[in-house]
Amino acid sequence: MTQAHPTPRRADRSWRARGRALLVGLAAAGALQAVAQTTTLGTRGTLAAPNPAVTANAGASWPATAYTRAPDHPRAVTLPLRFIPLSSGKQLAVLVSMPADFLGIPRSGRYPVVLTQTAYRIDVGQFLGVFTPAGGNTLLIGGLDQFMVRRGYVTVAIDAHGTGMSGGVTQLIGEEEQQAYREAVEWVTRQPFFNGSIGVAGTSYLGISALLTAGQQHPAVKAAFAQVPMGDAYRGVAATGGMFNAQFLSTWLPLTQSLSVANAPELLLHPWYASQINAATADHVAAIDGWYAPTFDGFVGGASGIATDDGGFWAGRSPVESAGKIRVPTFIVGASLDIFQRDQPLLYEQLKRNVPAKLAILPGAHLQSVQAGIGGYGGAPSYGPPSTTSLLLQWFDQYLQGRETGAQALPTVTQFVDGYGAGGAPRFATASDWPHPRMAPQRWYLQPDGSLAARIPAEAAGRTVAEPPAPTAARGTALGTLFTASVQVRDHSDCSASQVQWTLGLAGLLPRPCYSDSAHVESLQGAAVFETAPMAQDLYLNGPIQADLWISTTRTQAALSVRIDDVDPATGTVKPLTHGLMSATHRAVDTSRSRFVNGTMIQPWHPFTTAAMLPVVAGEPMLVPVEVFPVAALVRAGHRLRIAISASNQAQGIWPAPLQRQAEGNITTLHAGPLRPSSVVLPVVPAGELN
Repeated sequence: MTQAHPTPRRADRSWRARGRALLVGLAAAGALQAVAQTTTLGTRGTLAAPNPAVTANAGASWPATAYTRAPDHPRAVTLPLRFIPLSSGKQLAVLVSMPADFLGIPRSGRYPVVLTQTAYRIDVGQFLGVFTPAGGNTLLIGGLDQFMVRRGYVTVAIDAHGTGMSGGVTQLIGEEEQQAYREAVEWVTRQPFFNGSIGVAGTSYLGISALLTAGQQHPAVKAAFAQVPMGDAYRGVAATGGMFNAQFLSTWLPLTQSLSVANAPELLLHPWYASQINAATADHVAAIDGWYAPTFDGFVGGASGIATDDGGFWAGRSPVESAGKIRVPTFIVGASLDIFQRDQPLLYEQLKRNVPAKLAILPGAHLQSVQAGIGGYGGAPSYGPPSTTSLLLQWFDQYLQGRETGAQALPTVTQFVDGYGAGGAPRFATASDWPHPRMAPQRWYLQPDGSLAARIPAEAAGRTVAEPPAPTAARGTALGTLFTASVQVRDHSDCSASQVQWTLGLAGLLPRPCYSDSAHVESLQGAAVFETAPMAQDLYLNGPIQADLWISTTRTQAALSVRIDDVDPATGTVKPLTHGLMSATHRAVDTSRSRFVNGTMIQPWHPFTTAAMLPVVAGEPMLVPVEVFPVAALVRAGHRLRIAISASNQAQGIWPAPLQRQAEGNITTLHAGPLRPSSVVLPVVPAGELN
């Protein structure tokens, strides 16, 4: 049976492959149509060919000494709180920090401006900046940054529309907020301290706003620096694999809303702005009923609309959609276990087509990677990037101040490679592009005896995995002004690397052995485990992974969780490398947006729309292509590569209630055999490429 799918929703999301058959068929024999030549994936809709401008950087490595320079000014000072009036009638809270003399008097003159727009309060960044005066860089979280200001920059920190002391309702980076980005840039251009150049920067939400602002192409914006930014709002935040990302949203939504109503201290400090601050607080309290609760309820209840469909709502909030419009040099810093692990390479691929772009992937989850970036990794034995303080200064000195800093000669792509270091020290590899130019797909088949090999099985067998008990997700209010939400997982995935990843790294603040050893969760879940023989030589994986799994079910809903692990025979540790989650009803693949390398699909693109959903018929075999997030890892000789497949990963995604009822009690049979050969496509790079 061949299933048709909807066409792309915008012309700028069409692919160079659009001349091929638009959509993959799930043929009765079950083979995926592989119809494309070697290419790379751009945004959700535009293929980006390798950039010849970066191939000259193939041998680039990090210099032994990080870039730095002495300050130009003795002090930095923050001007009094101000508000920017918007065309909507709302107002943005802004703090401006400027170079100052020894007495703290602002220096006259014009300077390049670094603009940050945050959902986490400009006064928090200001407070932290007071206590990190010399070498610490706080600009990436907004507020005062003495390091950059003393080196000749003015920083403008803004509470984004709908957050902090700024009025409005956030609506997850909606149209009104993005319009406010434009108006904030225009406000900067009218200030007497402005010299004509703006750099946009920030971490997480601030990195997202930086990229979206750069994509608006205001001529005053000359450079961008984004750390752990989101790319695809639906796949990276809301519904990974078509499942409700309750763990993340129950952490993040209350965080942003509670920060936005915590304005009492600012009222005491700025009583003359009481009307503006009180109006903003009222907006943020009203947002509980107007935005936070309906959004959460929509996902939990499986309501139609934004909660169940990757439509224009999510595309308009996805920087990967507008990254191709950015026309200024942009540096992306990502993380190996970030919630946006999938997105950061995709952002780089869009950027590299048009501008000088760099990508550096640090180890760890969201919060841990930010902390690690402060210290840096430059020099032996890690051969990694220096601190983000050094990188930010080098990037903006080059592109805002016009200094020759060597920023363009830095390695184009730098990645933490799991398993490459020794003695617990991380180690990095550089390359001229991502995916690695020498990456080639290898298909390994799940064998009936539980092994994993490069041959199609001669005999058929099935392994079963069971749907776990249902989780619970709930929301409420506290003190009448705070939005609260929680999720209780019941499939043991709260004791896995996924718990660390999808709590933004918060779970990792109190480490547990099961966070770094998948044996616990895989055993308790009754996962179907497949392992290679001990590796005869090192296996270097670098890129996305695709699992093509043949299954049949006993109910009308089923999900697949795919964990990729490195098994160390010396210690017995099952180290998690990466993971994928997929709802079987969303198994449709749009080949025109998927990644093919050497004719083999290695990164499927699922539409995640109601129109593209396919029925799950009990007892009827179906092929489910699972997108597994990209990885950079070295599986050492003697180690085994493990694929562990279960029916859930509730730490990453749960069923909406109506679908949960359809999935309860389901038993999924995973097929391995000559007629239904389940397999995994691995991104293999010659180990000799590790530098």
